[in-house]
Amino acid sequence: MIQEAVDALIDNQRRTPNPVLSKDNRPFKSISDSLTGKKGRFRQNLLGKRVDYSGRSVIVVGPNLKMHQCGIPREMAAKLFEPW
Repeated sequence: MIQEAVDALIDNQRRTPNPVLSKDNRPFKSISDSLTGKKGRFRQNLLGKRVDYSGRSVIVVGPNLKMHQCGIPREMAAKLFEPW
């Protein structure tokens, strides 16, 4: 029972035969739903904004990175964090 609730919280769309529904019979929006897609967090809020000192971003898997780390190229890091 707890495992099903955690599964629905992470990805409710994978439970296609019977997703967890709200009171008005709509499926709950899971964490993966709020991150992916056109209305997701990455495309809606994080990518494509006009800012200073930005770089083109491509999200890839880094075999040497841990889950809480973010990798950027050395030249970009030097430009962003230069002391002068």
